[in-house]
Amino acid sequence: MLFYKPYLMQRLFLKLHGIAQMSGGLDKHLRAILKPYSFKKGEIILKEGQICKYIFFIESGLVRVFHFREGKEVTSWILKEGDIFISVFSFFEQQASYEYIEALEDCKCWGIEYEQLKDTIERYREFSTHQTSILQEYYERSEERRSRLARQSPEERYAWLLKEEAEFLLRVPMKILATYLELPDRSFKRGRKKNTPSGKRGRT
Repeated sequence: MLFYKPYLMQRLFLKLHGIAQMSGGLDKHLRAILKPYSFKKGEIILKEGQICKYIFFIESGLVRVFHFREGKEVTSWILKEGDIFISVFSFFEQQASYEYIEALEDCKCWGIEYEQLKDTIERYREFSTHQTSILQEYYERSEERRSRLARQSPEERYAWLLKEEAEFLLRVPMKILATYLELPDRSFKRGRKKNTPSGKRGRT
């Protein structure tokens, strides 16, 4: 759903200019094609089997990307203000997604369609630098997550969450956080009990 209140784009353009200074033409072009979107808490933005046609930047709010493995949810990403989200394979290959994307809070985002992104890179070759940098960032984050989950105990996974993403404990239900750390509820609760003082254990 589009939202029409004139939200500014400073956060997004600070991120892009921080990667590499954009020309005036590219800056103006992006401001012209970016559209504002809003999603309600609990709204499914993308379903398994659909093709991901948009890339979104989060102005405010929280989303998660998840899939099912052997009938159980696995949350592969929880993304917040300042992050970009897509279903990577589905978006770049324009094929059916195996993932879901869900709004965990009311969200306000900026979006560009797949064809618009392709056209922008063709017209402004400099923008390929930004695309490469963003993809590298998320690839590295994905690899770090995969490696960490493979080597850490339940208690260590929870300790990492407490250190690196403590705000999620206040913004994300415990059941979803358990799927993010790929832990059974019992192991998640054990990690929480060991690492968190009583009374500061976040949402249930």
